[in-house]
Amino acid sequence: MTQTPEQVAGRIQHTEVSPTADQERVEELCGECIEYGFDGAMVQACWAPLVSDRLADTDVTVCSAVGFPMGGDRPISKAAAIRDAVAAGAEEVDVMPNIGFVKSGRFDEVGREMDLLVEASGDATVKAMLELGALDDEEATRIVELAVDAGFDYVKNSSGWGEGGRATVERIEFLRERTPDDVKVKASGGIKTLADANELLDAGADLLGASSGVEIVTGAVGDGEY
Repeated sequence: MTQTPEQVAGRIQHTEVSPTADQERVEELCGECIEYGFDGAMVQACWAPLVSDRLADTDVTVCSAVGFPMGGDRPISKAAAIRDAVAAGAEEVDVMPNIGFVKSGRFDEVGREMDLLVEASGDATVKAMLELGALDDEEATRIVELAVDAGFDYVKNSSGWGEGGRATVERIEFLRERTPDDVKVKASGGIKTLADANELLDAGADLLGASSGVEIVTGAVGDGEY
């Protein structure tokens, strides 16, 4: 079912996680979230206090990300980073498990890490970035199972960086078919148009992560990759 730009905006987590994003850009992002009615503002954790302050008394969710684009930080470091992001004002945290361990078949260790990351999130919403574009079908199936077993609130096809690849209908359907109804799906990576957004929502995505949020809802041409 085709959704209007306003309806789609309410499903977008408007994203600015570039390492070169400065305070002016982050404040602009907050203003865009309010103006267009985006679901959330996704920023690096260092900006969480600022964004939490700017978005106080609005319906926009403060979101941050941990352990990307590499995923190779030690589990205890990721857990500490999640706790710190939440303490700084993040209401939702996207985190990447160790994809190299997944590729190595070290699933027991990945499962223990994912359990720890969910525990560290406390009452905050936590999403698993699964980098499906870098995984074969067996690896992808196993990591989805581990994310569900660990209690992640969302599974996500990609960080939008690295080798995770762009969001596709096939990848979102893959996630939706392998998760129970109480685990939601977030699509990210290369979402640039309203048509892209609607295709992914129809495929089963509950949320969209995009740096091109304004372009998606206004029809302008942007260059965002996330």
